[in-house]
This record gives sequence, structure tokens and C-alpha cells, in this order.
Amino acid sequence: MVKIEYDELVQLLQDGKIGHLSFVLESDSEKDFLKWCDEHGVEPSDDAAEFYLEQTEVSAMDKQVIDDENYGIWN
Repeated sequence: MVKIEYDELVQLLQDGKIGHLSFVLESDSEKDFLKWCDEHGVEPSDDAAEFYLEQTEVSAMDKQVIDDENYGIWN
């Protein structure tokens, strides 16, 4: 099965044509999401996928801030 390009997935999600679950399962995050579900004892669902995306986005943003040399602690 051919994966849909990430930008196209984002557009489909924003347009309401797919839900969060489809978004995650069609993206490169599929295996990580399914592993996360297993580790947290939850069934893959739209709500779980939305929560997973929120958590991974926050984590990525935290790492970006910490890795930024212009961040206050590096001055």
C-alpha cells in the first residue's frame, strides 16, 4: 500500500476528510502510535490518535526549544 504524502494528509485532516486515526495510520508514525497504544493499554481510536498527536507535538516543541542555542539558558 502506498502511503499518502504528509502534506496531503495534513490537508485531508484539516478539511475534515479523514480523522486523527486515519492520519496517524497513514503516516510514518503508524508503528510508534500502535506501540504507544499497546504500552498505554488503549485501543487505537480517533480520540487516542488525537491525544497521541498532541503529546508528540508538545514533546517535539519542548525538544526544539531546549535545542535552540538562542534559548535563554545558553546565553
